[in-house]
Amino acid sequence: MFDFKTRKPTTPEEIAFKDKCYTIGMQNGWCNGEFARQDGNFIVEEDRLNPNSFVVIDDPETLKKFFKSGNWCLGQGVIYQNLCFINQINGGDEWLTIKDFGNEIRKFESISWKLIIDRDLGEEFERYLDRLLKIKSVKEYYGRGD
Repeated sequence: MFDFKTRKPTTPEEIAFKDKCYTIGMQNGWCNGEFARQDGNFIVEEDRLNPNSFVVIDDPETLKKFFKSGNWCLGQGVIYQNLCFINQINGGDEWLTIKDFGNEIRKFESISWKLIIDRDLGEEFERYLDRLLKIKSVKEYYGRGD
């Protein structure tokens, strides 16, 4: 179905990061399905963020293919290095962004990756991903320094 390879978190570091991202995601009404339930939609655990929602992708080209394929389930999570993205819209493209900053793991952004990729403005996906990997704090991301 898809022409890219994902895997489950396997190392102790990946599993610990996934567990923390799951906790953060479950506090988000979109990821945990609460807002869908408020709209009258019945959401079972398998159709929202759950402990089995996460995959790991090991290279940026595969991550780009993953986001470009679109139509991901509510709560689908993907880990790439020290970043985690959790889909907040069923079948959509709005990814809660979480990063392990070394001294803390925090959510700090919501990104529409497929939109960025589909606009195809040069290497925008690669530049944006590189920026996310390099930032050392949420303040730095928003241009406020430390």
